[in-house]
Amino acid sequence: MHPKNKDLNLIQALNDKLVRKDSFLDLSYERIGNAGIVFLCRNKDLSHVRKLDLSWNEISDEGLVALANSSSLAGLKHLILNANQIGDAGVQSLAVSKNLLNLESIELTNNQVSDFGALSLVKSQTLLNLGFLDLEMNRLGQDKLTRFPDGVVVSKLRVLNLRRNFLGDQSISEWAQSGAFEKVVHLNLGWNKITSQGARILAHSPTLNRVEALVLDSNHISDSGALDIAGSKHLNNLVQLYMQDNEIGMAGETVLRAMRSRNLLVKNRVDDNLNLNEQRLDNKDLISLARYEKMDGIVSLSLRNNYFDYHGIQELVNSSHLKNLKSLNLMSNTVEDKGLVSLAESPHLSQVESLNLENTGITSLGILALSQSPYLRQLKELNLSNNNLGEKGLRILAGSENLKNLTKLSIYGVSVGDTGFQAIVQSNTLNQLAELEIMGNIITRKNLDSLANSTLVSRLKKLDLRRNTLKDVDLIFLSDSKKFDNIEVLRF
Repeated sequence: MHPKNKDLNLIQALNDKLVRKDSFLDLSYERIGNAGIVFLCRNKDLSHVRKLDLSWNEISDEGLVALANSSSLAGLKHLILNANQIGDAGVQSLAVSKNLLNLESIELTNNQVSDFGALSLVKSQTLLNLGFLDLEMNRLGQDKLTRFPDGVVVSKLRVLNLRRNFLGDQSISEWAQSGAFEKVVHLNLGWNKITSQGARILAHSPTLNRVEALVLDSNHISDSGALDIAGSKHLNNLVQLYMQDNEIGMAGETVLRAMRSRNLLVKNRVDDNLNLNEQRLDNKDLISLARYEKMDGIVSLSLRNNYFDYHGIQELVNSSHLKNLKSLNLMSNTVEDKGLVSLAESPHLSQVESLNLENTGITSLGILALSQSPYLRQLKELNLSNNNLGEKGLRILAGSENLKNLTKLSIYGVSVGDTGFQAIVQSNTLNQLAELEIMGNIITRKNLDSLANSTLVSRLKKLDLRRNTLKDVDLIFLSDSKKFDNIEVLRF
């Protein structure tokens, strides 16, 4: 294509995108170069743009200087400059720009920025709203840092990605001494050249005391570095540590797991309640938790939506540190029947009154183990929802002496129809039941009549029958019948 025609096409493309006044201006892969940036900044109104993507555009320092000097981008919050040819001069122009005061994130993956340029952004005195800085795949660590930018770290900087650079132990020492990490919460140093000496420098740096997530995978750290990280008095807020693909053996992994357990408990414990929901805990994490003596005082433990299975459960419930536990939430984990058998056979769970097993892959076989447990006899609240219990599972529940103290039962979405519900209604053991959640099943009018004439209806305070196979006339019956007047909360 003739250069003039190419320029005309580019101008037309820019006009088409700008006429819509969208807050996100995506110019990635347009190859507009420095000339295109200069044209854009001089001739177009960009005051509506909040996010600008200029990735893969053959932009060098000259183009970025023009961008930094553009008064039309005062409202810009997110700037994406991946895969260009930007070096220190360009990022320094960003760092001192008085036109981009609202910038919150900058992405500079795959450019030519060195340590000084990167630190100029970290210590910018004008980009005071910068919270996210991505410098993956640049030239960090290639040359010794001979001078440091003046100033303090941007106070809002929380995420710093230095992945896939050339940072070795000396570079890590220089960055730590500069104070660059002191505000950071998420620090990514993966795929660099850090050894155990560098890990020791990080462990002993007080500037990492805010870090909650530290990524050090694919470096050259051995057990000694892992021991330093685990023993650090400055990494007390650390809850996510990624050190895969290093040279760490069993000893190093054990102390790192213990450190993670310690920090998780400190950070997530409120009085005697410990909430570890969605913490990516695997079986080895549960083993470490089980061994941690400060689990002794935990009364309520929530482990919803993690990555462990019944192997981890077996280790956890064998811990004597759980002897004071009264509430256990295992929702959305792969507990399965084997895990429930382990729960049922644990003498350390004899005080448990509330058990949540929603969406854990259990069947009637697991319910049989629960119903015959010599230890789980104090249950008052039980959630078995979204499991394939079937009619058999509910019949086992209804006949279990272990559940005679149950006041709340949640069994929504358990593939049950009239027969299973009938077993609950006619149970001679569930005499304390006051709340029943049984929505999302296959219950019909037949069981409503049975419930209306049972002793259970006089005890129930809350009943949820939503998303069953009830007809309009059945709902009218529920609404009008005096036999349901005792129920304080009735949902259908």
